[in-house]
Amino acid sequence: MGNFCPECGKPLQGNANFCTGCGTSITGRAPAKVEWQDKRQKVLGGQQGNRKGWARTLLWVAGIAFLGGWLYMNLPESGNPVIKTSPVVVGAAFYSQTAQQMEKVSAKVDNGKIIIPLDILKAKKFIKFLHGDAASGLPMLAYISSEGKIVTAVSMCEPCNSTDFHIKGDKLICNSCGSTWELNTLTAVSGSCGRYPPDAVPNTVAGNEIRIDEQIAARWQRRI
Repeated sequence: MGNFCPECGKPLQGNANFCTGCGTSITGRAPAKVEWQDKRQKVLGGQQGNRKGWARTLLWVAGIAFLGGWLYMNLPESGNPVIKTSPVVVGAAFYSQTAQQMEKVSAKVDNGKIIIPLDILKAKKFIKFLHGDAASGLPMLAYISSEGKIVTAVSMCEPCNSTDFHIKGDKLICNSCGSTWELNTLTAVSGSCGRYPPDAVPNTVAGNEIRIDEQIAARWQRRI
């Protein structure tokens, strides 16, 4: 038989019983080829198993990435939705670190709208006004954000019943409990009443008038 496989011509090693190239039996024993095939199948099976494992891993990674992207795109946006949709209508206002208290002004009602003068808000930047009578009227506030938006809201920290606030820098602070909110978004910063910032209400600007729908004030109810 020589030192070469009679089937494929590959050199044989020592006293090999079968060719390592094609599996041909050298000694004539049938199990030799079966043994070679078994080894070959184990090797190929292991390679296929590895490929399947990598495929499963890639599918998991792709699935996790897709889910993460979907969750990111569908997370609720932070900040007050009323303020987020308010247009920028004036120049940005900036406040010092010295507490700026709200200044009381008068509002009027005309054709179903609560109206406060825009020029007064520009001059004072942070005001308080009452809708209704002194006994049962609804206290309201208005200020100009550092984004140039006019923010109007019910002037009430409901858990502690305070109706007065002040501004320091970019924070709105309750005069009674000290709860603090981001001025531009009314997002809670600190304080026991943080979940209940002044309840923002939408407004429109026409000429020198800031207008709030009177029905919004009439329907307003405490959140706690």
